[in-house]
Amino acid sequence: MNAWTTTLRTGLPLTYDGEQFTIAEIEGRRILLQQMSAEGRPTWRQVDLSVLLAHPSTEFLVEASPAEPAAAVLLGGLSSAEDDGLTVRFRHVQEVRFGFQLGSSELALEGEPRPDYAPGVPLMHRYRAKAAELGVDPATVRRWVSKVKEAGPAGLVSKRQPKSVLDRADPRWLDMARTVIGGLEKSSRPVRGLVLMEIEERVAKKYGRDVVRVPKQTTGYELLKELSRGTNAFEGSTKGKRSIANRPQGVFGKLRATRPGEYIVLDTNSLDVFAMEPVTCRWVQCELTVAMDLYSKVITGLRLTPVSTKSTDVAGVLFETIRPREVSSAGTGEPLPYCGVPSTVVFDAEKLVDAHGQPLLPAVAAETIIYDHGKIYVSNHIASVSAKLGISLQPARPYTPTDKPVERWFKTLNQGLLAALPGYKGPDVHSRGEKVEDEAVLLPGRA
Repeated sequence: MNAWTTTLRTGLPLTYDGEQFTIAEIEGRRILLQQMSAEGRPTWRQVDLSVLLAHPSTEFLVEASPAEPAAAVLLGGLSSAEDDGLTVRFRHVQEVRFGFQLGSSELALEGEPRPDYAPGVPLMHRYRAKAAELGVDPATVRRWVSKVKEAGPAGLVSKRQPKSVLDRADPRWLDMARTVIGGLEKSSRPVRGLVLMEIEERVAKKYGRDVVRVPKQTTGYELLKELSRGTNAFEGSTKGKRSIANRPQGVFGKLRATRPGEYIVLDTNSLDVFAMEPVTCRWVQCELTVAMDLYSKVITGLRLTPVSTKSTDVAGVLFETIRPREVSSAGTGEPLPYCGVPSTVVFDAEKLVDAHGQPLLPAVAAETIIYDHGKIYVSNHIASVSAKLGISLQPARPYTPTDKPVERWFKTLNQGLLAALPGYKGPDVHSRGEKVEDEAVLLPGRA
């Protein structure tokens, strides 16, 4: 009898309709159920066979077979090559059992039955003949036959799951390895061989020498690779490793702006170009400070400064963001509308410059400013200006550049716009005092 089936017989315990019974009598489709009351007197209940078996509460109180995947799941997960291999093996088993690969004399293939599998040949001889034919042990063939009898062709599918390399290591060794790897988050890239030696020494000090099984070096490298997955502990940049180590442990939602000016992102970035200082005529590196409206992704203010940025420059960018543009006295260069609530979607190209031909930036009614923890942004100057204008300050999480979408804009500026300038050869290609023909010169001040 298959472990998945149960013989319906008298004396079989079961639960039905929320109560426990015992089958007392079976007559055709009529099933008589017996139940003992609290006083020890038997009570009876008669049900139809189809009703009993179809009722969702019916459960036979016998030892159930262990949970196994359905045949459709096992067979459906096979590739075409694996399915073909399963069919060939199943035909070998059928030939051992019946003498014919298709299991019947009516479906006999050419040359069947072969002498070693003809009717009347002992089963043990068939096992040995098939084992010699396939190059396996006779016990393997016997096991195949047993599995086919139990579950059909699905019984020949290997149910062994590939084990992770972590399953082969001692849990105490793994715990110590995680501790050692966690302590290397702030340091430069370590040598894996030295890390394995440190883990071994710590394990010996804590549990004693030769108490915990230490993996071999090759296996140790695989374990370190698996344990350090996603941490940049042994691969990638050290800066990236520290950024990953400093990321928040919890889950944060995405900041979503619903209107212009709700969130303004401020940030400063060093440009990969040099500018000429107008007084000393010396080449200096430039820093660009910008303000981006998170809702429209529009740059609402910018300031280009030589050498380094000060809090006054940040305040100037903030002022440029919230200041409505005025109509020039000449009546030309009509400014962009004040985007507290957007009223214009499409603009003429001629209206994007002022009377002097300088590009105009849209102004928004800033409500909240997102900034990093740079000294110029946490200064009293910026806090005072924001308080006076009624603007809330929201610092970004430390070491989390994704909190400021303007970082991608800086990448586009450096790699897309500046890289297209004539003579540009990438960052830090000129020493101090050199001058390259046709290279664009950025003068300090407002771009």
